[in-house]
Amino acid sequence: MVVRSLRQVLLWGAMAVVVGCSGDTDSHRREDAGQDLGERQVFTSALADSSFLCDCSTHQASESHALGMDVHVMLDVDRQVFYGFGTCMSDGNAAAAMRLSPERRREAVRMLFSTDGGNGYVFCRVPMGSNDFSTCDYTCVETGDTTLRSFNIGQDRKNILPILKLAQESCPTLRLMVSPWSPPAYMKTNGERLHGGKLKTEYRGQWADCFAKFIKAYAAEGLATEFVTIQNEPQAVQSWESCIWTGEEEGEFAVDFLRPRLDEIGLQQVKILCWDHNRDQFAGRARASFGVAGTESALAGIAHHWYGGDHFEQLDAFHHIHPDKLLVESEFCTGPNKGRTTMPYGVWGDLELYAHEIIGCLNHFTNVIFDFNAFLDTHAGPYHNRGNGGIPSMVIDGETDTFTPQPHYYAMAHFSRFIRPGAHIVSAKSSVGSVEVTAAKNPDDSVVCVVSNGTGTDRKARLYISGRKTRGDILLPAHSLTTVVVDT
Repeated sequence: MVVRSLRQVLLWGAMAVVVGCSGDTDSHRREDAGQDLGERQVFTSALADSSFLCDCSTHQASESHALGMDVHVMLDVDRQVFYGFGTCMSDGNAAAAMRLSPERRREAVRMLFSTDGGNGYVFCRVPMGSNDFSTCDYTCVETGDTTLRSFNIGQDRKNILPILKLAQESCPTLRLMVSPWSPPAYMKTNGERLHGGKLKTEYRGQWADCFAKFIKAYAAEGLATEFVTIQNEPQAVQSWESCIWTGEEEGEFAVDFLRPRLDEIGLQQVKILCWDHNRDQFAGRARASFGVAGTESALAGIAHHWYGGDHFEQLDAFHHIHPDKLLVESEFCTGPNKGRTTMPYGVWGDLELYAHEIIGCLNHFTNVIFDFNAFLDTHAGPYHNRGNGGIPSMVIDGETDTFTPQPHYYAMAHFSRFIRPGAHIVSAKSSVGSVEVTAAKNPDDSVVCVVSNGTGTDRKARLYISGRKTRGDILLPAHSLTTVVVDT
């Protein structure tokens, strides 16, 4: 994971969880009469009054206030099915959460995975072995054990598994993505798990066996795996756990080793994804991996990160060539954060960056979205083998037994709490190019529209759904993120 710099630095003040909306309701104009759409709910986070997820459903934009604009949602333009949101639970993330008292720990996990006041995540990414946000170097196999008899998930039992068990209390159908940062050192050309290196060809079968054993071990704990990625960031030589793969090598490993091994032990439902890296090299990498004979059946799709820039057009290109394959955003986060101990870690710009990223991914055929670093402590860790930490969804202070959601937690909430698994992403357009928008139709037929006004100008939006106008205009304050839910 390489952190991405902010496009803007708007320092965030108070970290209110939910505060009242500002504005004089007496001056708001009456709702339009005679509309045939159902009730609407409006939730806004805004820089001006330090509010997050404020319920503004009863508020109307006045005639004289703000500049007008239109938002059009076209339900008949169905883009893709969206299967849900998730986060990552590395050893260090879980260790930070374990420092809380049992009651506070349960509440922190509930705020991620519950649909009752939480973000409603249905997926969680877990590393197979240590990664850069771990408490120590560890692997699932003892050094030199070519028999794999020593295979175990002992380190995961200390931190990750207890947190995932809590997550299951809020989300009984929780499913995992398994991603390795590096094979064991003895399997690699450089003899270590750090600094890149490559998997030795003679160990490809054993490495596929490790995937199978890991998935089975988690299944024995009651945790089902939905996805595996072959390698996290396979083109990055890092100071932490890393391993280099070409696109062809990933395709060959999936076809000749991993898919056959998973199928052999009854894991046909596990979907294999390649790449798991940045979109700036996406198209060429996809051609290389999917150019290997047999990958159409062996690979279910491709995973991507945001650290190389937007490049959303590359998602479009992949979808048009492989319309039946999945696009999964497996990681994105903000930072870096080096030992910062004051609150808040995050800034308002993090929320706007997340909103831009999620809207871009949803509008360009992405089916699943994972945040990175669910929890970290007040020193931006635990982390190792790297020079700085990160900015998590929640900062954990074990000494005071408290946790503090950061701005981008609420950015995720604006989407994940309302766009539910099985929703269809539909076309949405804004009449103002600098105001970004996405929309979805949920399985219960409710329509969700998320609008990001990252400009310095207040707006009032007329929202049309398949040509029908919703009741009243919607205020979009300067530097705000707004979610509208309409019963149709």
